[in-house]
Amino acid sequence: MSDLASRLDHLEQIEAIRRLKHAVYCGGVDRLVAGDPSGKSAISAHLADDVVGDWSGRDLMVGKAAVEAFLFEEVPSVLSYSQHRVMNDVIDIDGDTATASWYLDCPAVFRPGNMRKIQGSGIIIGRYQEQYVRQYGVWKWRRITALLDAVQVFEHNWSAAVQRERNR
Repeated sequence: MSDLASRLDHLEQIEAIRRLKHAVYCGGVDRLVAGDPSGKSAISAHLADDVVGDWSGRDLMVGKAAVEAFLFEEVPSVLSYSQHRVMNDVIDIDGDTATASWYLDCPAVFRPGNMRKIQGSGIIIGRYQEQYVRQYGVWKWRRITALLDAVQVFEHNWSAAVQRERNR
């Protein structure tokens, strides 16, 4: 492979991981929270069988089934609206493995009576630190660590927010 071809492949792999985080994870979780199950299959297809999930305030989750249960059941039981936004990514690729860090800014509305006992609307902020493995040309999460720095409700809020599909 020429130097130019290897550099291009490296950039394409970085973009594949960005798309994985933005479209598959953030978009998928937000759709699940809004009651649309369409994100499940894409998220599931990109979790390694031995994936580890480590969210602040939660027990360590080991294995695909445990992480799916958290993302597909617990998160939608706590939130009725979310808008995951990740930014300032730093992605490092080493062959078929990669790491990335992301800042998180997620406006959210908490479901009444949720298990976290958080009410109203607020914001979740923090950082993701992730590890990936490429299997058969597909990037998958090997570890998702969510370092949640704050889960803060607002006195004046947007609890009437709804997930819009179109304006007209």
